[in-house]
Amino acid sequence: MLEPHKIRAEAYSSARALIDNLVIPPNAALAATGSLARQEMTSYSDLDMVLIHAPGQQLEEEEVAALWYPIWDAKYHLDYAVRTPDECAAVAETDVAAALSQLDLTFLAGDKQLVDESRAKLYATWRVSLQKNFDRFIDSSIDRWRRAGPIASMTRPEIKNGRGGLRDLQLLRALALGNLCDVPELGAERDLLLDVRVLLHEHSRRHRDVLEPEFAAEIAEDLGFKDRYELSAALAKTSTTISNAVERGLSTARGLVSRRSVHRVRKPLDVDVVDEGGYITLARNANLNDPGLILRVAAATARTGNPVKNGVWQRLRDVPDLPARWPRTSADDFFTVLTSPQVIIEMDKFGLWERYVPEWNRIRGVLPRERNHSHTIDFHSVETVERCAQVRTTVGRPDLLLLGALFHDIGKGYGRPHEQVGAEMVTRMAQKLGLNLPDRMRVQTLVAEHTTLSKLAARMDPESDEARNAVLDAVHYDPLTLAMLTVLTEADSKATGPGVWNHRKAAAVHELSLRGLRMLDTFVPARPRVYAPADIGLHTNWEDKQLTISWRGSYQREVVRPLAVVAALGWVVTQAAMVREEDGSYAAEFTVRALHERLERAADEARFVQAYKSGVYSTLPEIEKHPSTANWQVGGVFEVRTVDQRAVLGHVIGKLPDVKWLTMTSPGATMVVQAAMSETISRAAVVRNVTEALSGG
Repeated sequence: MLEPHKIRAEAYSSARALIDNLVIPPNAALAATGSLARQEMTSYSDLDMVLIHAPGQQLEEEEVAALWYPIWDAKYHLDYAVRTPDECAAVAETDVAAALSQLDLTFLAGDKQLVDESRAKLYATWRVSLQKNFDRFIDSSIDRWRRAGPIASMTRPEIKNGRGGLRDLQLLRALALGNLCDVPELGAERDLLLDVRVLLHEHSRRHRDVLEPEFAAEIAEDLGFKDRYELSAALAKTSTTISNAVERGLSTARGLVSRRSVHRVRKPLDVDVVDEGGYITLARNANLNDPGLILRVAAATARTGNPVKNGVWQRLRDVPDLPARWPRTSADDFFTVLTSPQVIIEMDKFGLWERYVPEWNRIRGVLPRERNHSHTIDFHSVETVERCAQVRTTVGRPDLLLLGALFHDIGKGYGRPHEQVGAEMVTRMAQKLGLNLPDRMRVQTLVAEHTTLSKLAARMDPESDEARNAVLDAVHYDPLTLAMLTVLTEADSKATGPGVWNHRKAAAVHELSLRGLRMLDTFVPARPRVYAPADIGLHTNWEDKQLTISWRGSYQREVVRPLAVVAALGWVVTQAAMVREEDGSYAAEFTVRALHERLERAADEARFVQAYKSGVYSTLPEIEKHPSTANWQVGGVFEVRTVDQRAVLGHVIGKLPDVKWLTMTSPGATMVVQAAMSETISRAAVVRNVTEALSGG
């Protein structure tokens, strides 16, 4: 059985014995960085050194080369630099990555005063440079995390560069040397990561940092774990502890570096939720007994992309649970969270996510049995949701797609086909969310059949009638389900691991889906029914915590008036229907949600009618540009799908010619507008005008 601490000690002793025999040029010093400086070497580690010389002194090339030859002859891989003390300090200003490695600068041989002077100048420069280039420093770490992934959720974790790995321990030390945070006690976590890395080098017989399953079993045995799964759980716990420490350190550092005013502007985002200087936080008199508050905070960070202020999630732990059937507003917030799945990870760190998805506890940090998976089941699920969220405007019901993606693998580990178990779980979730029976059946089918297209693509001729009929049977001859299943299949495959989604599979799945859709009659939307007894009115739905506005006007573009009032009050439209009457006038109903005030205040009909009739609010605010789709459906119905945001419906209507009728829904934080128009209009012009208004092209 290998003992990693002895291997590290022997590797360091061998390197030092070699270095102690080197001939250092006069007025120069040899210093170490990297694993040599930290005494974290393995048998296959590189040697990172800096030859420091006095200012004005010129070292001959032959003299420097003679210094390195014994190291090369000993078969070490050597990374070296030749610098003056001022040049060592200058690195901290120009190269973040190089500066991070140089912070370990340690004397080896020669003139020690030169190393001490270099270190002092390096640290002084680093403290100034870190505050000046803080965002760039953090961006470099984020890029590294994206490349390597989080150790806690990878089936093949990268021990050094992964999130929660050895490099993050160096990041914490760099922040501490910049006087921006304290370094917590993480000795046990450091030792486990070092032990795994040392043994990985020994078993693979080369320098590597990715822990492959074939080596994990041997390393687990060496370290006294029962199996590689127990080792994986220990690594997940260790990396999560380090990752949380990094987040706390960055939060502290960001607060110290920030140049924002102490008196930050507080902007309301939702009931009891505000934006304070770019951070999501609670209102000063927030009602912590409101069951919907947690999801409102989560939806706010999902919509804005702004982080939740430190301490807010902890305060929300005591908020009571939602009722068995969630209010419509809470269901909408849940689907909004799914459009930004990183919020799921954030909530799960504080034990809040499993309050809404209790089954999550069974897959958190669990390794899948399939060897082609790159991530743990929970992280794979989050990545699948994220991929679906990126293309959610391509399907008619993005809310059902995102819900299916969240639950598609959640049934693993129950001793039955996970598709079947997941379908049962998502059906219960759909009931809590208040989905009707047809939609519950669609999302149930989506989870139950999420592997069907991949299996048929691998086993059958995609151009055969037999394969097409199998697809139609699986989706119960529903075109909407088939369209969502196609998107989910691609997202699931790409989130599984490299090479799972390839050209052959993509072509087969596309052919299966296309042939199936051709066989189905496309649903043609019908003219909605609108009840608008007066020019303007407001009705309150207390159960779902929503408002309904009824409106009548003499022409279509006059609808901007009620929509401008809605936008000015900070309300958002969640559903709409508008029709043209026989006399050419228009009637409409808008279901809205009040974000900036409590429902009791928003339900004041007299106030709303007065604001409408005053004429003060007559223009819509500008909207952000987002990827959108606009096309014509069978039956002459024009359809638009775009990211839902305040006032976007008014901008769409403003680009449309007179419509016969129009409907709008917002499933999964995605606005879907369908409208019927005259046959004589230019369809291409309508698509162009709407697309330019929403996405800039």
